[in-house]
Amino acid sequence: MPMLLAIDFDGTLADKDTVDWFCAHYAPAVFEEVDAAFARGEITLDETLARQVAPITATEEEVVSFLIDTVSIRPGVPELLDFCDAHDIEAVIVSSGFDNLMHPYLQAHGYDLPVYAHSVTFGPEGMRVQLRGRAECDLCGVACKRAEVRDIAAGRSIAYVGDGPSDLCAAEDADLRFARASLAEHLEQEGYAYLPFENFHDVRLGLATALGVAP
Repeated sequence: MPMLLAIDFDGTLADKDTVDWFCAHYAPAVFEEVDAAFARGEITLDETLARQVAPITATEEEVVSFLIDTVSIRPGVPELLDFCDAHDIEAVIVSSGFDNLMHPYLQAHGYDLPVYAHSVTFGPEGMRVQLRGRAECDLCGVACKRAEVRDIAAGRSIAYVGDGPSDLCAAEDADLRFARASLAEHLEQEGYAYLPFENFHDVRLGLATALGVAP
């Protein structure tokens, strides 16, 4: 059965939230202040992104190199992608991070996946976020991933893999959910079925079970 496998990047495919990670490295005081405001519900995720990256004057090459050197990809991705190729599953990344950082990071690790994400520009006065322009969600009231994932699926069933606040609506809307960290806590509280994961061997095994095929 044709399926879309939508994979979050930060804290999901990558073992760290790369935006948090480089913001905490290059602008720790601003990162902590803005992160606290987001945790209190005072600002949206998009506002958080814009404010956290604004003071960072590092170059794009410097940030990419920092991420390549300090962030790992969770185990099991090659085996998962082979499984997807064999079973008519399209694997894509849908993220609230920045595509122009993800592409070189993924290429450095030998992966070439479609990425649906925001972008960011670099300059001597700081970084500026270029939002993707996602539709405002009628569930959460902000521009989130839910409608975009549904559009990419184009009528196919959806498996969603995520870990955090940006994944809530898209995960709830999916047919099959893989979750860890705060996304797992949210789905548990709201009564949604999900499969826990810590690596992509877990995701492959869960897909195989759901499809009734060998892993």
